[in-house]
Amino acid sequence: MGELKVLIVDDEYLIRNLLRMRIDWEKQGMKIIGEAAHAAEALEFVDKHRPDVIFTDIYMPSIDGIEFSERVLKKYPDIKIVIVTGHDEFEYARKSIKIGISDFILKPIHASELLSVTEKLRKTIEEERTREKEMEVLKEELRRNLPYLKEKFLYHWLNGSLSKEEIYEKAAYFQVPMGRGTEAFQIAVMEISSVSATHTEEQLILLRMECRNKIEAFYKDNSQVIILMDTRNQIVLISQSQDNHLVSDCEWLMANLLHLGTCTVSIGIGRRHEHIEAAHLGYEEACRALHYQAFVGKNQVVCFEDIVEGGDEQYRSNTELLRQLQFYISVGSSERASQTLGQIFDVSFASVSQFRMAAMDVIMECQRAAIEQQIENEHVFDKETLVSILTAELLPQLMQSLERYVLHVAGVIYSRQEAKVGNLISQVKDYLEHNISNPEVGLASTAAAFFVSPGHLGRLMKKETGQTFVEYLTNLRMKKAEMLLKQTDLKGYEIGEQVGITDPHYFSILFKKNMGRSMNEYRNCRE
Repeated sequence: MGELKVLIVDDEYLIRNLLRMRIDWEKQGMKIIGEAAHAAEALEFVDKHRPDVIFTDIYMPSIDGIEFSERVLKKYPDIKIVIVTGHDEFEYARKSIKIGISDFILKPIHASELLSVTEKLRKTIEEERTREKEMEVLKEELRRNLPYLKEKFLYHWLNGSLSKEEIYEKAAYFQVPMGRGTEAFQIAVMEISSVSATHTEEQLILLRMECRNKIEAFYKDNSQVIILMDTRNQIVLISQSQDNHLVSDCEWLMANLLHLGTCTVSIGIGRRHEHIEAAHLGYEEACRALHYQAFVGKNQVVCFEDIVEGGDEQYRSNTELLRQLQFYISVGSSERASQTLGQIFDVSFASVSQFRMAAMDVIMECQRAAIEQQIENEHVFDKETLVSILTAELLPQLMQSLERYVLHVAGVIYSRQEAKVGNLISQVKDYLEHNISNPEVGLASTAAAFFVSPGHLGRLMKKETGQTFVEYLTNLRMKKAEMLLKQTDLKGYEIGEQVGITDPHYFSILFKKNMGRSMNEYRNCRE
């Protein structure tokens, strides 16, 4: 920070001169750039030269120091003003605190007091300017992040997490056109995929960016269409246009994007809604229509109205039951999955279309569970099977087909898990056989060796062998001890060491408890 510019205002020349001569202003990082004998002259000087600091007397002709200070601070609030006052004027001067006076100096003026005030002023100005610079950096960062923050606001709006007033307030800040009284809107969700299975993630991102640029170019003269990318990398169009051309626009856009020859395009369109608070409904409907592409094929524009016949009655997913269903399928529990499926459909539906919407939710959970278990089975993802479910006209027929599908997926997952469990237990048994002489071998160390939790391994051992881990290991050690007693002349403590039990007394007691007789009796019986 360079030298601070100082203006002295006082109708007495001696006081102005005293202020000028009392301290070394340059040493204080300040420079007196002017003097004024009255407020009118000072106001003109302030407008022309913008000083950083002003020292002013209270009593001056025409305009006093308080009124002068008030005028300056109203126009230039960053200027620091110090009132020069006598003891008899001090109480009057204190009233100027309310208008933002920085400090006071009492007459007669002492160098020490003037030094203290100037040092404090300089420190205050330095801190303020540092904060201003920091604030400018933050503002610049805000400007750079504004597009991201704008999309974040729009995404929160689409998810129904904002009140009506919050929507209008944030829309005004981000300059999103959203006029009151003309709130009707319609939402489309567009999924862009590559036609090539070998595309890298970077290539796919660039492809989506290219498509978005073309869409933005199409709507460049239409401020009533908002375009953003949601968290699923889907392009979302929010149309507030009164002409209701969104469907035809999407069909035109899809045809032109397909001409690129590098992508597939799927578009779902929700119903038209009249209130901005209903954005989450329109977005949800568009996403549901988009999911329908899995059954009718890609490169289609599907309207939610076309797949739901229930008029104004809307289908609502039971997210809690769907989460339970996915969990039971994921663990291969066919019985629990079947029970949960019954709960999902234990409601009154308005139409067959709503049955199908519920069935689509169930199918999506089945496929999600299969994907999580890394199962790629043509019977799990068979398109004809899924279409046959969704084209069922009667609830009993739909339920039968759907239940067969759910049980099939759960069964495939269960079989895969059982094979994994059997293979794991086989490996654990082999591990124990080879490490039986190690006294440190136990449930925790064995579980760690196979990257599973001790509790999980213990449950699997009990299920597969009918014994707890400790019972199985002890039995294994006793069988090995029995074999050594029969085939060698090793002493008891040596046999204990061979089977991982280093305490001879404990080994002797354990052997007798498990084999029904002591080692000596066992050996004598052998002879």
